[in-house]
Amino acid sequence: SFGSLENTVKMNEYMLTLEQNIQNVQRASMLVERNSGENWIYGIGIDFGHMSDNGSYTVFKWCSPFSDYGDTRTKSILPNFDPSILGIGSPIPGTQDVNGYMPNRSTISTDTSCSTNTVNSDLRTLLGYSTSTETPKASISVTKIGNLTPRFVLFESVSGRTFFYDQNGQLLNYKSDGTLQSTNPFVITIDPQGPGSTRVITISNLSGKVSTSVQ
Repeated sequence: SFGSLENTVKMNEYMLTLEQNIQNVQRASMLVERNSGENWIYGIGIDFGHMSDNGSYTVFKWCSPFSDYGDTRTKSILPNFDPSILGIGSPIPGTQDVNGYMPNRSTISTDTSCSTNTVNSDLRTLLGYSTSTETPKASISVTKIGNLTPRFVLFESVSGRTFFYDQNGQLLNYKSDGTLQSTNPFVITIDPQGPGSTRVITISNLSGKVSTSVQ
Protein backbone atom coordinates (compact mmCIF):
# COMPACT_ATOMS: atom_id res chain seq x y z
CA SER A 1 0.00 0.00 0.00
CA PHE A 2 2.82 2.36 0.88
CA GLY A 3 4.52 1.62 -2.45
CA SER A 4 1.33 2.42 -4.34
CA LEU A 5 0.89 5.67 -2.43
CA GLU A 6 4.51 6.66 -3.06
CA ASN A 7 4.13 6.04 -6.80
CA THR A 8 0.89 8.05 -6.88
CA VAL A 9 2.73 11.01 -5.34
CA LYS A 10 5.49 10.66 -7.95
CA MET A 11 2.91 10.56 -10.75
CA ASN A 12 1.25 13.72 -9.46
CA GLU A 13 4.60 15.52 -9.20
CA TYR A 14 5.60 14.36 -12.66
CA MET A 15 2.32 15.50 -14.21
CA LEU A 16 2.45 18.90 -12.50
CA THR A 17 6.04 19.52 -13.62
CA LEU A 18 5.29 18.45 -17.19
CA GLU A 19 2.16 20.62 -17.37
CA GLN A 20 4.02 23.66 -16.03
CA ASN A 21 6.96 23.15 -18.38
CA ILE A 22 4.72 22.95 -21.44
CA GLN A 23 2.96 26.17 -20.42
CA ASN A 24 6.30 27.87 -19.71
CA VAL A 25 7.70 26.83 -23.09
CA GLN A 26 4.73 28.32 -24.92
CA ARG A 27 5.07 31.59 -23.00
CA ALA A 28 8.80 31.66 -23.73
CA SER A 29 8.16 31.24 -27.46
CA MET A 30 6.05 34.41 -27.51
CA LEU A 31 8.63 36.38 -25.54
CA VAL A 32 11.75 34.87 -27.09
CA GLU A 33 14.81 37.09 -26.93
CA ARG A 34 17.70 36.15 -29.15
CA ASN A 35 21.22 36.42 -27.86
CA SER A 36 23.56 38.79 -29.65
CA GLY A 37 24.64 37.26 -32.98
CA GLU A 38 21.97 34.56 -32.96
CA ASN A 39 19.99 33.67 -36.06
CA TRP A 40 16.21 33.99 -36.21
CA ILE A 41 14.41 31.34 -34.14
CA TYR A 42 11.35 29.68 -35.73
CA GLY A 43 10.02 28.70 -32.33
CA ILE A 44 10.56 26.81 -29.10
CA GLY A 45 9.40 23.23 -28.63
CA ILE A 46 9.57 19.96 -26.76
CA ASP A 47 10.90 16.62 -27.99
CA PHE A 48 8.79 13.82 -26.49
CA GLY A 49 10.61 11.10 -28.45
CA HIS A 50 11.85 9.27 -25.34
CA MET A 51 8.69 9.48 -23.25
CA SER A 52 7.88 5.81 -23.74
CA ASP A 53 11.46 4.81 -22.83
CA ASN A 54 12.07 6.66 -19.58
CA GLY A 55 9.63 9.56 -19.33
CA SER A 56 12.23 12.14 -20.33
CA TYR A 57 11.74 15.06 -22.71
CA THR A 58 13.95 17.81 -24.10
CA VAL A 59 13.15 21.50 -24.58
CA PHE A 60 14.72 23.01 -27.70
CA LYS A 61 14.76 26.06 -29.94
CA TRP A 62 14.50 25.69 -33.71
CA CYS A 63 17.24 27.81 -35.27
CA SER A 64 16.88 29.09 -38.82
CA PRO A 65 19.78 29.75 -41.23
CA PHE A 66 18.74 33.43 -41.43
CA SER A 67 20.38 36.21 -39.50
CA ASP A 68 17.08 37.98 -39.00
CA TYR A 69 13.33 37.76 -39.48
CA GLY A 70 12.42 38.68 -43.06
CA ASP A 71 13.16 35.73 -45.34
CA THR A 72 10.16 34.02 -46.96
CA ARG A 73 10.65 30.93 -44.81
CA THR A 74 10.51 32.99 -41.58
CA LYS A 75 7.41 34.94 -42.63
CA SER A 76 5.43 32.05 -44.11
CA ILE A 77 2.22 30.76 -42.53
CA LEU A 78 4.20 27.58 -41.69
CA PRO A 79 7.72 27.42 -40.17
CA ASN A 80 10.53 26.68 -42.65
CA PHE A 81 8.08 26.75 -45.57
CA ASP A 82 8.60 28.49 -48.91
CA PRO A 83 5.30 28.76 -50.85
CA SER A 84 7.19 29.06 -54.14
CA ILE A 85 8.49 25.48 -53.73
CA LEU A 86 6.06 22.74 -54.73
CA GLY A 87 4.34 21.73 -51.49
CA ILE A 88 5.36 20.42 -48.09
CA GLY A 89 7.99 17.71 -48.33
CA SER A 90 9.90 19.07 -51.34
CA PRO A 91 13.69 19.49 -51.00
CA ILE A 92 14.82 23.10 -50.55
CA PRO A 93 17.47 23.80 -53.24
CA GLY A 94 20.98 24.32 -51.94
CA THR A 95 20.19 23.00 -48.44
CA GLN A 96 19.55 19.76 -46.58
CA ASP A 97 16.17 21.07 -45.42
CA VAL A 98 12.81 19.74 -46.56
CA ASN A 99 10.12 22.33 -47.24
CA GLY A 100 7.84 22.73 -44.23
CA TYR A 101 9.60 19.99 -42.27
CA MET A 102 11.43 20.18 -38.97
CA PRO A 103 15.05 18.95 -39.17
CA ASN A 104 15.18 15.22 -38.51
CA ARG A 105 17.24 14.90 -35.34
CA SER A 106 17.42 11.71 -33.30
CA THR A 107 19.51 13.66 -30.79
CA ILE A 108 19.12 17.42 -30.36
CA SER A 109 22.39 19.34 -30.39
CA THR A 110 23.73 20.24 -26.94
CA ASP A 111 25.10 23.47 -28.43
CA THR A 112 22.67 26.07 -27.06
CA SER A 113 23.49 28.87 -29.51
CA CYS A 114 21.75 29.60 -32.84
CA SER A 115 24.76 31.54 -34.11
CA THR A 116 25.60 29.08 -36.87
CA ASN A 117 26.87 29.94 -40.33
CA THR A 118 24.90 27.33 -42.20
CA VAL A 119 22.28 27.09 -44.94
CA ASN A 120 20.29 24.54 -42.92
CA SER A 121 17.99 24.90 -39.92
CA ASP A 122 18.84 23.09 -36.69
CA LEU A 123 17.47 22.12 -33.28
CA ARG A 124 19.43 23.30 -30.23
CA THR A 125 18.91 22.55 -26.54
CA LEU A 126 17.18 25.28 -24.54
CA LEU A 127 18.40 25.40 -20.96
CA GLY A 128 16.38 26.30 -17.89
CA TYR A 129 13.51 23.81 -18.05
CA SER A 130 13.95 21.09 -15.47
CA THR A 131 12.89 17.53 -16.22
CA SER A 132 14.53 16.20 -13.06
CA THR A 133 11.30 15.09 -11.34
CA GLU A 134 11.63 11.37 -10.69
CA THR A 135 9.76 9.36 -13.30
CA PRO A 136 6.94 7.26 -11.77
CA LYS A 137 6.67 3.54 -12.25
CA ALA A 138 4.38 3.69 -15.24
CA SER A 139 3.92 2.98 -18.91
CA ILE A 140 4.02 6.27 -20.85
CA SER A 141 2.71 6.50 -24.41
CA VAL A 142 1.88 9.12 -27.05
CA THR A 143 -1.34 8.68 -29.06
CA LYS A 144 -1.03 8.50 -32.84
CA ILE A 145 -2.44 11.22 -35.09
CA GLY A 146 -3.76 9.31 -38.07
CA ASN A 147 -1.16 6.62 -38.78
CA LEU A 148 1.77 8.60 -37.41
CA THR A 149 3.08 9.06 -33.89
CA PRO A 150 3.78 12.72 -32.99
CA ARG A 151 7.14 13.41 -31.42
CA PHE A 152 7.69 17.18 -31.42
CA VAL A 153 5.47 20.03 -30.23
CA LEU A 154 6.56 23.44 -31.50
CA PHE A 155 5.28 26.79 -30.30
CA GLU A 156 5.85 29.41 -32.97
CA SER A 157 7.87 32.50 -32.13
CA VAL A 158 5.79 35.58 -31.31
CA SER A 159 2.37 33.94 -31.90
CA GLY A 160 2.75 30.80 -29.76
CA ARG A 161 0.75 28.88 -32.41
CA THR A 162 1.14 25.11 -32.00
CA PHE A 163 2.56 22.64 -34.51
CA PHE A 164 2.93 18.85 -34.21
CA TYR A 165 5.67 16.89 -36.04
CA ASP A 166 6.56 13.19 -36.22
CA GLN A 167 10.03 11.67 -35.76
CA ASN A 168 10.94 12.43 -39.39
CA GLY A 169 10.02 16.09 -39.01
CA GLN A 170 6.79 15.78 -41.00
CA LEU A 171 4.14 18.36 -40.09
CA LEU A 172 1.02 16.56 -38.89
CA ASN A 173 -1.63 19.15 -38.18
CA TYR A 174 -1.44 21.67 -41.07
CA LYS A 175 -1.68 21.60 -44.85
CA SER A 176 0.63 23.66 -47.07
CA ASP A 177 -2.02 26.38 -47.44
CA GLY A 178 -2.09 26.86 -43.68
CA THR A 179 -5.44 25.16 -43.07
CA LEU A 180 -5.77 22.44 -40.46
CA GLN A 181 -4.90 18.92 -41.59
CA SER A 182 -6.09 17.41 -38.32
CA THR A 183 -7.87 18.68 -35.23
CA ASN A 184 -6.50 15.88 -33.03
CA PRO A 185 -4.59 17.02 -29.94
CA PHE A 186 -1.21 15.76 -28.72
CA VAL A 187 -2.07 13.20 -26.03
CA ILE A 188 0.29 11.63 -23.48
CA THR A 189 -1.05 8.75 -21.37
CA ILE A 190 0.59 7.58 -18.13
CA ASP A 191 -0.57 4.17 -16.89
CA PRO A 192 0.76 3.23 -13.44
CA GLN A 193 2.33 -0.14 -12.82
CA GLY A 194 -0.05 -1.75 -10.34
CA PRO A 195 -2.99 -0.05 -8.63
CA GLY A 196 -3.85 3.56 -9.38
CA SER A 197 -5.56 5.76 -11.93
CA THR A 198 -4.35 6.56 -15.43
CA ARG A 199 -3.27 10.15 -16.04
CA VAL A 200 -3.72 11.89 -19.37
CA ILE A 201 -2.15 15.17 -20.45
CA THR A 202 -3.46 16.86 -23.58
CA ILE A 203 -1.97 19.67 -25.68
CA SER A 204 -4.68 21.25 -27.83
CA ASN A 205 -4.24 21.69 -31.54
CA LEU A 206 -3.72 25.32 -32.66
CA SER A 207 -3.91 27.00 -29.23
CA GLY A 208 -1.51 24.72 -27.34
CA LYS A 209 -3.70 24.81 -24.24
CA VAL A 210 -2.69 22.13 -21.74
CA SER A 211 -5.21 20.07 -19.81
CA THR A 212 -4.94 17.04 -17.53
CA SER A 213 -7.37 14.34 -16.51
CA VAL A 214 -7.56 11.20 -14.39
CA GLN A 215 -9.23 8.09 -15.77
